[in-house]
Amino acid sequence: MAAPSKKPSGKGLPPSPTATSHVVGNATSKPEAGEQVPCNFRVSPEFRRRLKSFAAGHDKSMVDVFTEAVEEYIEKRGG
Repeated sequence: MAAPSKKPSGKGLPPSPTATSHVVGNATSKPEAGEQVPCNFRVSPEFRRRLKSFAAGHDKSMVDVFTEAVEEYIEKRGG
């Protein structure tokens, strides 16, 4: 019968800053000005199709169309 393996004690060394710098949501640093960060939410398939179609028809990305629309909405509502 083999002896049970010995577990290492402690948690070990933390990862180096460069090993985790590519991780989205890394709370150790703030994003640079102008850098894009995730904004995750769900929309209906119909809305996504309309947004995608509109963006393609105006030679823009969906993100650009959505950002412009929300900025306009906020300005209109006095935000």
